[in-house]
Amino acid sequence: MYNLKQFMQVLEGYAPLEISHEAIKRGDYDNSGVIVDSGAKIKKVLFSLDLSVEAVKRAKEFGADTIVTHHPAIYTPIKNLDINGETGALLTAVKEGMNVVSMHLNLDMTKKGIDFYLAEGLGAKKQKIISEFCSGIGYGREFLIDTTAERIKEKAKQTFNSNKLLLYGSGAVKKVASFCGGGASNALSAVKSGLTDADLIVTSDVAHHVLKGLIECGRAVLIVPHYVSEQYGFNKFYQEISQKCTGEIEVEYFLDKRFM
Repeated sequence: MYNLKQFMQVLEGYAPLEISHEAIKRGDYDNSGVIVDSGAKIKKVLFSLDLSVEAVKRAKEFGADTIVTHHPAIYTPIKNLDINGETGALLTAVKEGMNVVSMHLNLDMTKKGIDFYLAEGLGAKKQKIISEFCSGIGYGREFLIDTTAERIKEKAKQTFNSNKLLLYGSGAVKKVASFCGGGASNALSAVKSGLTDADLIVTSDVAHHVLKGLIECGRAVLIVPHYVSEQYGFNKFYQEISQKCTGEIEVEYFLDKRFM
């Protein structure tokens, strides 16, 4: 059994919050770390990409005292609290006496974080970080491969267990650049600034002007749903923490199939 401070040390051993703090200094926005400290001792933990009503419901059924999310349970300032509104999941978690912890940009960018596993799931054997903060830490991954855009899409559908992928472009691919989550604008900036000369860009949440920009730069684009692009790596994180905490706490992973 852990208290919250001890459990945070376990989580940060994998993805230090200092990475998020450094990203904020560089102009990003984040709210990672302890979101709710209920004072509960940690016996059962639910891992869920989002703090959703369904996730909190499953946490209650599991008997969890703690929920660990990737997307921050509180991201922007809250002006009001409504059990039937956007804060419903958070209020229910508080009502049930649950701790809530979010590991966001620090988990995206850490050495074997969500960004790393997105590239690995696409077929990367060796990866290069596109925007590196320090050794092994940063955002965007680039890797060499000898295949086609169509084959990468099919591999991604199988690896990430989703059919909801969109491919713009086709043909031979020698290099891929991937950006987990909402990194489409980062992808376009990386292409235009010469940080990557990848044939295929893989990312999520692609606005039309970004898609247009990438295509007019001669790139093929594979759009993976945001949830799909990140839950794969978040599940790897869950597995790592599960192994570290064996015999200390019970853990469970919640997969929200609505977004797969």
